Amino acid sequence: MRLRVQSYSEISSWKNKALPYLRKEEGWNNLFWQIIDTKEKTSCRQWAGNVFEQGEVFLSALHTPSNYLLLSHGSSNAVHTMSKYSLDKKWELAGLCGPETVVNSYLEYQGKKGPPSPCSSQRVFKLFQTSNHNENPRFEDYKLVPVSKIDWPKARIWAQQFAMEADPPLDISAITQLARQMYSTHNLFVLTDPQNHPCAMAGFGRSTERYRVINMVYVPTQMRRQGIGRELVTRMAVHAKELGYHNCLLFSEWLEVGNLYDAMGCKLLGTFVEYELV
Repeated sequence: MRLRVQSYSEISSWKNKALPYLRKEEGWNNLFWQIIDTKEKTSCRQWAGNVFEQGEVFLSALHTPSNYLLLSHGSSNAVHTMSKYSLDKKWELAGLCGPETVVNSYLEYQGKKGPPSPCSSQRVFKLFQTSNHNENPRFEDYKLVPVSKIDWPKARIWAQQFAMEADPPLDISAITQLARQMYSTHNLFVLTDPQNHPCAMAGFGRSTERYRVINMVYVPTQMRRQGIGRELVTRMAVHAKELGYHNCLLFSEWLEVGNLYDAMGCKLLGTFVEYELV
C-alpha cells in the first residue's frame, strides 16, 4: 500500500486516530491540544486529517480557526503526500505552522520553499523543554505566587512591555488580553523578593496531557542579569510538576547566542515555524 490522506467530518473521529501518534512527540505537537479544545468547544467543522500507510499514522494535520494548516512531526514522504493533497483540493490557506523541517518540506514540494531567515512572512521559534528543576539556594526567600488584584496593574504594564520588546513587536492589545485571561484563571504568576515585591512574571498558557507551556516570561530591565529569569522558569517548572505535569515547554524568538533557556540548561527540541502564505 502507499501513503494516503484520510479526512474526517467529526473531530472526535480524527482525534481517536491522531492522539496516539501525536503523543509520541507530545512536546513538538503541543499546539494540537489547544486547537482540539477550541474545535470541541465551538463544534467547529474545519478540516482534519491523517496520513496513513497500512493503518499506521505517519502525519496529522488540522485547519486552525485562522485558516492555517497545522502540521505535526512526520516523515518527508507523508508531508509530500499532504502537500499534494492540498494542491488537489485547491486549498487557499492563510499559512502553515509546525516543525520547521516539516513546513519547509511541504513548501518545497509545491515549489514555495520558505525564506532562509525570519522575515515579515515567517516567524521562527526555538522550542525548549525544561530539564533542570533545581532551585538556587540564593533565592530561597523568594516566592512564586499568583498575580493578585494588587499586583495586576504592574503585571499589565509588564505584559505591555513584553509585547513592545519582542522582535518584531507583538500586538499590545492581544498580549494584554492574554495576560488578563491568565490572571483571571490564576495562571499568571510573579516571583516576589524577600520584601514581597514582584520582580518577574510568567504565565501558564496551553497544556497537553503531560506538558504546560510557559508564556510571557518577563524580567524588568533593572532586575536582569541577576539569575532571576532562570529562577522564575525553574519555579514555574516545579509548580507544573506539583500540578501533575511531566514537564514544561517554552517558545523563544531569540535565535542568536545568549538565549536564556539554552543558558539555563533547557533541552532544545528544535525550531517551530509560522509561515504566512497570503
